[in-house]
Amino acid sequence: MTSPILAELSARLRQLERSRVRLVPGVSEPSSSEIGLHRLLPNISSFRGGLVEWLSDVKGAGSLSLAVLASQPAVGNDYWIFVDSRSQLHLAGLAALSLDLQRLVLVRPQRSADALWVVEQALRTRGVGAVVCEFDHLSTTSFRRLQLAAETGGTLGILLRSERAQHQPSWAEYRILVRPLATSGSSDPWQPRRRLQVELLRARKELMAAAKLVLVELQDADGRVCLVSELASAAPAVRATSA
Repeated sequence: MTSPILAELSARLRQLERSRVRLVPGVSEPSSSEIGLHRLLPNISSFRGGLVEWLSDVKGAGSLSLAVLASQPAVGNDYWIFVDSRSQLHLAGLAALSLDLQRLVLVRPQRSADALWVVEQALRTRGVGAVVCEFDHLSTTSFRRLQLAAETGGTLGILLRSERAQHQPSWAEYRILVRPLATSGSSDPWQPRRRLQVELLRARKELMAAAKLVLVELQDADGRVCLVSELASAAPAVRATSA
């Protein structure tokens, strides 16, 4: 028997499919809030029809914020769907990332199997720009199904996963590792910032010449991302210290 929440979502997705109005944003230079991510991921702001993995072992480190900020140009005026089976997301926090709550759907399935079904169906729905979900484990078959669904719908799939997932097979076109770093003692308490190390582990061929490792500062008050430094040659050393 289909649960009420899944039936409601299915009806909502059909409605989006029938009434969708897609406004594709024009290509523009990155704003100051995107410059750090643009140096690492020059083409991700226009990427659709596939999966991006954001890996981090630290809850609240900033991987979700970075994923949303990096993907906003590609999503444009289409819908965001957040699949939150752990009930950890809140609308106020998502609104702080400059997301239009009128174009945001928050789904909280009770079972992991339901979460997988929701993500796959949402990825197949045209008019949905991005689907965000956290997965502890994905079988190769499930991963492939999600990749095909994103390709079919022309949708962006954002998968939040543990750092340990980097050793597992992946159907994502981008795999990005986020690690928090200690902030300087001079940080303004009224403008809290998180300093993050962002490493590109896997990317499309045209990105192979891009920087592989950057340090960025995420300012929580307004969601700005600023480039601190580019450390393309430091990637091997960082990998060697991972547990």
